[in-house]
Amino acid sequence: MINNLLFRQDTDIALLQEVTINDFSSLHGYAALVNEGTDKRGTAILLKEGISLSNIKRLPSGRGIAGLFKDTWLMNIYATSGAEKRQEREILFTHDLAYLLPTNSRDILIAGDFNCVTSPSDCTGTPNLSKALSSTIAGLALHDVWESHPQQPPYTHYTNEGATRIDRIYITDPLRKGKQGAETIVAPFTDHFAVAVRLTYPLQNLPRKTRSWKMNISLLEVNTFRDTLMILWSKWKMTEKY
Repeated sequence: MINNLLFRQDTDIALLQEVTINDFSSLHGYAALVNEGTDKRGTAILLKEGISLSNIKRLPSGRGIAGLFKDTWLMNIYATSGAEKRQEREILFTHDLAYLLPTNSRDILIAGDFNCVTSPSDCTGTPNLSKALSSTIAGLALHDVWESHPQQPPYTHYTNEGATRIDRIYITDPLRKGKQGAETIVAPFTDHFAVAVRLTYPLQNLPRKTRSWKMNISLLEVNTFRDTLMILWSKWKMTEKY
C-alpha cells in the first residue's frame, strides 16, 4: 500500500506502509528499500532512478525504515492498529522511533500510517489519541504539512464507523518554508488515500536523463492481468465518491 508520497522538484520518493512484498523489480525506473520485518507487514521507500539514500536504519519489526537524502533525514512509520494495540503503539513512538532518529542535527521528515491521531479534529466520532506521538512531534519541533487546513482535515481512511486522518507527513521548519503544496490522491489498490507533499530542494548534483516510457500493451492479452485490472477498476468506481 502506498499511503504517503514525497514529491520534490524533479524528484520522486514514495514512502510505503503495510508492505507485504519485498520484490519491486517489476516497477521500472525505481529502486526499493524494503523492511519486511518480523510482522510480515513492513515499510519501504521507493526511489526514482538517480536518487539514493544513505545511512539506512530499519526496525526489526518492519514498522519503520529511515535514511539520509542529501541533508534531510527521511523516516517512514507504520504503527499497529486497533484500540487493543494502544500500548504497543505508544511504545513504538516513545522507544522504537528514537532508534530511527538521525545521529546528527539535520532536517527531518516523518511520514507514515500512524493508526492514531493527535487531535479530535482529525477524525469523526471518538478519537484514537496518542499522547506519545504528540509529545514526540512537539519535542522534534515538527509541523504537519496540513497545518493550513486545521478546520477541514482531508481524511485518508474511511470505514463504516467514520473517517480519520491516520496518514500524515511531518516536517521541520526549514522544509516547511520550501513547501509548494500538499494533497491527497485516490489510490485504487489500497483502502487509504495517498498523501503527497511538494517541496523545493536543490538537485543540481543529481543526474538527469531524457527518456520516455511506453506501456507493454501485450500485457492486455494476458487474462490474469486484464481480470485483475478490471477488479481494481470496479473497486475504484465503488469508492470514487469518497
